[in-house]
Amino acid sequence: MTKLAQLSSLLLCFPHLLTLPSPGLALANPVLAKTVNLAIFLLILYLVLRKPTREFFRKRFLEIRTSLERAAKEKELAAARLAEIDARLNRLDAELAEIRAQAEREAAAERARIEQTAHEEAEKLRLLAQREIEAAKKTALVELKQFAAEKSVELAEEIIRRELTQEDDARLLRRLSEEFERVK
Repeated sequence: MTKLAQLSSLLLCFPHLLTLPSPGLALANPVLAKTVNLAIFLLILYLVLRKPTREFFRKRFLEIRTSLERAAKEKELAAARLAEIDARLNRLDAELAEIRAQAEREAAAERARIEQTAHEEAEKLRLLAQREIEAAKKTALVELKQFAAEKSVELAEEIIRRELTQEDDARLLRRLSEEFERVK
């Protein structure tokens, strides 16, 4: 057995010895015996619980210290973030004015780009329309020449029929047959 176990078993038996009537013992008083018993119980309790209690309180102290240190760090971080947010709020008007000015610059640049694109598109459309007009003009001239040629042929045919006599017709037929014969 360990020393602590021996001591505790001896101390647990000792109060009972005090309550036994014996001629040599002057501690036969029950109140005194209960007081001694309580003192022995508290001593044993102290001896048994001393190390675990110290360890518990030491661990608890370390946990509390760690929690306090962590809370202090978090408080510092929160204070820094609060200062940063306050600074940003103080600069908010300036940032808003800067954003507004930048948006206006971008809108002006976009407007200029759109106008440039519109001018380029208008120029392309004007050139395309000019080409189409030239093509339509050429087509109309060709059709006009063809129409004029057809009308000229019709008028010539009409004039020939009116002015051509039977003798002229016979003479033309003879000349045509002579030419055919030479070709053969």
